[in-house]
Amino acid sequence: MTSPADLDSAIAKYATASFTDSTPLLEAGLESLSLLRLAIEAATDDDAEIDATRMAGLCTIGDLKDWLRSMDPSASRLDA
Repeated sequence: MTSPADLDSAIAKYATASFTDSTPLLEAGLESLSLLRLAIEAATDDDAEIDATRMAGLCTIGDLKDWLRSMDPSASRLDA
């Protein structure tokens, strides 16, 4: 899950409404369990730790995408 299209597809599996990067997570229908499931999918290392404090601070789909990208070191090379 590294490309922007991959992120949109993964998020769409859990979202209950349409979204853009500026859509608040709750308006898209994403709650904490959905965010946790997305984080597990995004983690490229089985031993990766999920930063729950940062997850709790996410507000928009764009914030979520940035957070998910940060869990995959190869994603930063693809987005550059």
